[in-house]
Amino acid sequence: MLAAIALPEEGAYADLILQDQLKNEATLKPKAGDKVKINGKELTWKNVAAATNFFDFNAVLKTENDRAAGFIVTYIECDKDMPALTMCVGSNDQGRIYLNGTDIYAFTEARTLELNADKGTVTLNRGLNVVVFKIINEQGNWQGAMRFLGKADAPLKDLKIKLSP
Repeated sequence: MLAAIALPEEGAYADLILQDQLKNEATLKPKAGDKVKINGKELTWKNVAAATNFFDFNAVLKTENDRAAGFIVTYIECDKDMPALTMCVGSNDQGRIYLNGTDIYAFTEARTLELNADKGTVTLNRGLNVVVFKIINEQGNWQGAMRFLGKADAPLKDLKIKLSP
């Protein structure tokens, strides 16, 4: 996780989610302890785990952060290609996802978190897959949820989740 990246007091957050807050954010492959300087402030990537079926930035940071962006990066190792998976996503507020360097999802409006709010079809490749999930918070709760479903919308249980590439 990398957060909180301060955003302007006023602005079109729908536009900001579509702009890079980090250089080459689509191809990020951070490790815990890596440091990034943004707007004159140094932030450090941290290993974290969600306590529930969604991720709560404010709970992890133990502070409320309005007008901020944050990133969650997950590494998924697959023994084989896994085509036609359903990716379910929810965010509070705006969200954007890159899978293996490709921009595959963006939600540009403010909203409350709803698990499985958006769904799309994706393929996880044999070997290492990198998911970069960026979430912008306008105010209040700052959360995100993402999961993969297989046939008959069954949760995938045989994925190997890693904290570093």
